[in-house]
Amino acid sequence: MARHPSVIAIGEIGLDYHWTEHHKVPAKAQASLFRQMLGLAQEVGKPVVLHTRDAFPDQLAILDEFPGVEGVFHCFSGNSAIAAEALARGFYISFAATVTYPTAHGVVGAASIIPLDHMLVETDSPFLPPQSRRGKSNAPRYMVETVERLAALRTTTVQAIASATSQNAIDLFRLRHAAS
Repeated sequence: MARHPSVIAIGEIGLDYHWTEHHKVPAKAQASLFRQMLGLAQEVGKPVVLHTRDAFPDQLAILDEFPGVEGVFHCFSGNSAIAAEALARGFYISFAATVTYPTAHGVVGAASIIPLDHMLVETDSPFLPPQSRRGKSNAPRYMVETVERLAALRTTTVQAIASATSQNAIDLFRLRHAAS
């Protein structure tokens, strides 16, 4: 099924050590399944959408076992050093509304320095609404606040962020239509 042309990526896959106790999935079991999913992505030539929580060192080490696998660090929660590691491996970094949070210093630092040609944006809806809507459900219509924040951090325009991230999504996921 993963070979079907309508499948554009393998994911969301990765490691989540934050919820290990809650979900009762030990890190070793997560790593084993993560490797299987990376192997599938490598076999079928599809990018991956990576989930990472409190597990960046292990996730990066496992990614090194699968050369040529490309993808995106979804809902990036790391800092500029982790972003540099992801970029060195050729991955895109996707920012959600956490970039609007006043205490998200690491994410803000990463968003400020990564090249626009490796940036994506997302909602992670219904989770992680922008700061102006904290405590409520997130929705795609609120993504404009994320893009506005990224534009301010980068001292550029909303249109520049929108154009770059749209083209990046088309490139990464090999979408057949042109960016608008």
